[in-house]
Amino acid sequence: MALYQLKRGGAFAGTLTVLFCLSFWYYSIPHKTMNIKIPIENVKKASEIQREVDEILSQIESMIAKVDLLHKDNTTCAEKSKATIVNPKNNYCAGDSLIVQVDMFDYLGNRKTYGGDYLRARISTKELNAGASGRIEDFHNGTYHVHFTLYWEGKIDLSILLIHPSEAVSVLWNKRNSWYGNIDYTGKFMYQNTQTETKCGFDLNKSQELCEYNDQRDEEYFYCMKPPSYECDMLTETRSWYTGRSILKELEASLFDKSRLRVEIPKDFENVNVTSCNNNSDKKNSERCRIGMKLEYPSGHFINNVWTPHACSMKSNHNLEELNTCMQGKVIYILGDSTLRQWMAHFISKLNEMTVLNLYEGGWAQKLWGIDLKRNMRISWKRHGNPFISTSYQSCREDRTIPREIDLIGGHDKTVIVLNIGNHFRSYPVHHFIKRLINIRRALVRLFRRSPETKVILKTENIFATTNSHEAKSDFHGLVHYFVFELIFKDLNVGFVNGWDMTTAFDAKDVHPPPEYIQNEVDLFMTYIC
Repeated sequence: MALYQLKRGGAFAGTLTVLFCLSFWYYSIPHKTMNIKIPIENVKKASEIQREVDEILSQIESMIAKVDLLHKDNTTCAEKSKATIVNPKNNYCAGDSLIVQVDMFDYLGNRKTYGGDYLRARISTKELNAGASGRIEDFHNGTYHVHFTLYWEGKIDLSILLIHPSEAVSVLWNKRNSWYGNIDYTGKFMYQNTQTETKCGFDLNKSQELCEYNDQRDEEYFYCMKPPSYECDMLTETRSWYTGRSILKELEASLFDKSRLRVEIPKDFENVNVTSCNNNSDKKNSERCRIGMKLEYPSGHFINNVWTPHACSMKSNHNLEELNTCMQGKVIYILGDSTLRQWMAHFISKLNEMTVLNLYEGGWAQKLWGIDLKRNMRISWKRHGNPFISTSYQSCREDRTIPREIDLIGGHDKTVIVLNIGNHFRSYPVHHFIKRLINIRRALVRLFRRSPETKVILKTENIFATTNSHEAKSDFHGLVHYFVFELIFKDLNVGFVNGWDMTTAFDAKDVHPPPEYIQNEVDLFMTYIC
């Protein structure tokens, strides 16, 4: 599967306690699920949303290889496959394009006849702290082309990893969308000085008496078993945890042995030497990065750990004075997961005149508010809502989904909204993620109608790099998310911070990259808004 320029018609650990916040509580109607009647005016809207979801699901389905797993010897083998340069040259100049052909074989040495493998490609020069992603083209017959741009001079190494063979991709896709067993949930109900806990989730036994918490407009639903002597509106907190359960059969599970993951494809060349050739390839793009530019992959490169977009110019390493000047008079809403919380931590560490409010919530996922009265500036981070992974109970009374949060923002030329979503959705059938993005897009369209001057920045999710729970967290799920993200937001007048591309180019080893990486995401954000 590829990030990939696809030719249509082919293939495309422990127990942790987590939070599932009931984020649409504010606009939900708690009630027993028996004899529910959806108002007529919502039926058409619901069907429109579902049609959009189904259309996107159909596109993804067409990209997944349809294979029957008979024996692991018939699956893609990285060590038996090979990578060769297409039309190699004696000399390469900075800025040149390079195409590498990858031919896939199985463990018996037979050539693969279909595509759908999940590959990740990168060029790098360790001495320069330089890196960039490669774009993968799947011909759906066992052959791939990896497209690189040689952005810098020097000795460049190429790495093409087989993250998952197409057979494992097919398994991940089918299992993800067939059950909810990766996560279990509990909800806490309180009445005066008493409390009780009960089972909650997306897919509970309907023969039980249930409380249903729904947003009929956005077609978002969540359930809890109704505890005796408690009303549905007495739900106050929720939490959830990885179950560690699996529905993989023995043969399927063998596809995720450590020895079969992230294996490099052998190359018939060592590296590529690149010179300047006096072509001014290092000349920076004169156009400043601005709202409205399209999402691209790859979108730039790192050198000396500084990000350089290829389509525009980014101001790097803003000093404190520049940061304070940029923030003057602004109201900034950051809505997302912990990778955007890293931005908030960055601002807290840099803006020394900003006061951070400690709200009454506990845990790392509590809302963060920063206020600078001198500069009339406010910045806040809030978790994106249901589903959201955390290790403790969190209040669900004030949580809302991102679409509902956006609906409460009036907008202004000094208003900035940053949002991301994705990593916390990997453990659930993908239709939940698709529907949420559709509803976010609709909320942004409503926002731009009332306030076209409001600036909106969207960040794609980071790679996980390594995980012990492939069913729940695999980067393949993130790759699907990237495809959906691009499809839904491609023509909106927003700015993009391409975390998927940037963490790949940076070779991030953790979903939470180090501060020197975060500085680059923040610099791109500031280039958009300052």
